[in-house]
Amino acid sequence: MVIILCSCAIIAIAPFAVVRAVSHEWLLAALDSGIVVGMIIILILALRTGRIKLASIILSVFYTSVGVIMVHLQPNTLIYWVYPISIANFFILPARYAGIINLAALAALTPLTNHFKDSLEFFELMVTLLLVNIFAWVFSWRAEDQRQQLQQQATIDPLTGIGNRRKLSQYLETKTIDQTAVFSGSVVLVDLDNFKEINDTYGHNQGDVVLQKVANIIHGRLRANNDEVYRYGGEEFLLLLHKTDMAGAIRVAESLRLEIEKFFTEQTPSLTASFGCAEHQPKETWNHWIKRADQALYQAKDSGRNCVRPLPTELDTIE
Repeated sequence: MVIILCSCAIIAIAPFAVVRAVSHEWLLAALDSGIVVGMIIILILALRTGRIKLASIILSVFYTSVGVIMVHLQPNTLIYWVYPISIANFFILPARYAGIINLAALAALTPLTNHFKDSLEFFELMVTLLLVNIFAWVFSWRAEDQRQQLQQQATIDPLTGIGNRRKLSQYLETKTIDQTAVFSGSVVLVDLDNFKEINDTYGHNQGDVVLQKVANIIHGRLRANNDEVYRYGGEEFLLLLHKTDMAGAIRVAESLRLEIEKFFTEQTPSLTASFGCAEHQPKETWNHWIKRADQALYQAKDSGRNCVRPLPTELDTIE
C-alpha cells in the first residue's frame, strides 16, 4: 500500500506543481514539489530498507502535515484534499494511529472558521470530515479483524488448536535462524507410534480424540511464553524449545514420552510416541535443523519406537 500510495500521489501531484509554477503560485508550487520529492524519498526508504511500518508512519505524518499547511494557505479550494488524505491514512496505518493523526489534522483546521464567509459551510465541512473518518475507521477495524481471523484460520490447526506447519515456517523465517545471535535452542519431533492402526481399528473420530489429548499433554508440559508446539504432520508434533541445549531437550522429550505412555496405558487405545531431538547450530538454516531432528526421529523408530534419540551436532550429518 505504501508503494502504491506513493506512486499514485507522485503521479497525481506532480502536474499541480507544474501548473502552479506556471501560474506563479510559487509557495504552493514549492509545497507540491516538496510532497513529490518527500514521497520519492520515502518510497526509496521503503524499497531499500524494507521497513514498511516506519515508512508508513513517516509518510502519513509528512503528507498530512503538508496538506494542513496548504489548506491554511488556500482554505476555500484546498480543504477538499483533506478527504483523500484522511482515507489514505487508514489504508497504510492501523486504525488507532490513523485516527490520532486525522484528529490532530482536524484540530489544526479549526482556526480556519474565520476564512469562510459562511460559518455554517465550514461547520458542515468539518462534520463531513469527521464522518468520513468514523466510517473509514469502522471499515479499517472490520478489515483488520477479518484479516486476523483469516490469519488464524490459516495458521492454527482446527483439530488440536495449536499452530500448524505454516505458522512454524512463518515464525522461523522471521527469526532468520542463520544468525546465532537471533535464536538458540532445540527442536523435538514427536511421532505417535502405530497411529494408523488406531485409525483403522477404532475409526478416525477416535484418532482425532487421541491427537487432541496428545496435544494437551505436550502443551501442558511446555514453559509458558517460552516454548511452542506445532502440529507438523498427520500424527507428528514439533516442539520449539527456546534457550534449551541438547541435554535439556532430551529431558523434556523423555518426560513427555513417559507421560504419554502412562496416560494411554489406562486408555483404549493404548499409545506410545517416538522422539527425535536436535540442537540449533551456528549458521544453520532452519530447514536443515529440522531435517536433523527428523533424522533422529527415524533413528528412534528404527530402535523399536517409544524412545528418545538425539542427533549429533555436526552439520554434515545430512548430505
